[in-house]
Amino acid sequence: MKTIRQTYLLLLCTLALSVSPQSFSYAGEAQDLFTQAYSAYQQKQWVSTKAPLEQAIGLYPNYAEAHHLLGLVLIQLKQPKQAIAALQKSVKAYPSFAQAYVDLGFALQDEEEFEQAEQAFRQASTIYPDYVENWKALAALFDQREEATKAIKAHQRVLALSPHQSESLYGLAYWLVRQGQPEQAQSYVEQLTSQDPKHVNGWLIMGSLAQQANQTEHAIAAYQRVVALEQQLVDPYFNLGILYQEQEQYEEAAEAFEHVLRLDDTNPVAHINVGVVYTTLSKLQQAEEHYQAALALNPRLSEAHYNLGLLYEYHHNAPDKALEYYKEYVKLGGQDERITQLLKRVGS
Repeated sequence: MKTIRQTYLLLLCTLALSVSPQSFSYAGEAQDLFTQAYSAYQQKQWVSTKAPLEQAIGLYPNYAEAHHLLGLVLIQLKQPKQAIAALQKSVKAYPSFAQAYVDLGFALQDEEEFEQAEQAFRQASTIYPDYVENWKALAALFDQREEATKAIKAHQRVLALSPHQSESLYGLAYWLVRQGQPEQAQSYVEQLTSQDPKHVNGWLIMGSLAQQANQTEHAIAAYQRVVALEQQLVDPYFNLGILYQEQEQYEEAAEAFEHVLRLDDTNPVAHINVGVVYTTLSKLQQAEEHYQAALALNPRLSEAHYNLGLLYEYHHNAPDKALEYYKEYVKLGGQDERITQLLKRVGS
């Protein structure tokens, strides 16, 4: 709480020039109560913090630091409306209290009062333009609200003040990708993953950018970094399955899709894809089981009907069974010309 202590000293120095001796005595007593409260706050004793702060405010109603700390305590005590009121009193008592505006912004954001939160953060920036924590707060707010243009500007401001902030490197890369500017995003991702090799989302974007650029080996390497860091994410395993399949690394593709299904066995597309891989590997029983599992999850998946038709036609020598699945495939909008012509020839 370094900011609290610094601002508190500034307040007392200012007040000491203008208050009466009796008021100054109250200020000294209020300071002692604040010190007691701050000690309890450091130990996370929220209730023990609250009482001396209220006493200090009773003695000294314009005690901005006491209102500020009380607001933080009330947040911990799950009393958001009272916390906001306390923080508002803090900035009213001391309009140049940048940190109090930041904490007020956070409290308002938690209550989804986003416009007021933005106003509080912007007021802090007016008071202290180079306060990087406030710009980070603004960037996070704009990220949450998906205001891309504002988010990009805020993240750029963060990096101008502190060039190695991982979340702003990620934030810029994310929004630039979303706005169709992958080339501009690339440099931020490279810096992010270089300085923070364990940043999972950074490696995810790196893999996605490489995959979009048809840089298969780079994409595989990036997704491998992701799964080495975090084994519970579906997307990197799914993308690895696709990439391994494109590289004709079918055993690796099967393992990647099976990992997807271990994490989410209700993913019908993963069932279809691993079925295709198992067909290629001549593991026909496993392929059929996965196609059937996909249809059990979603009977309207034309791809599953199509692949089962191929399986029965070419691998099981069961043309009648194949036709049943081909019929469903066409009913669901399938347009493979060979299949539609086959059904016409057999009168289906």
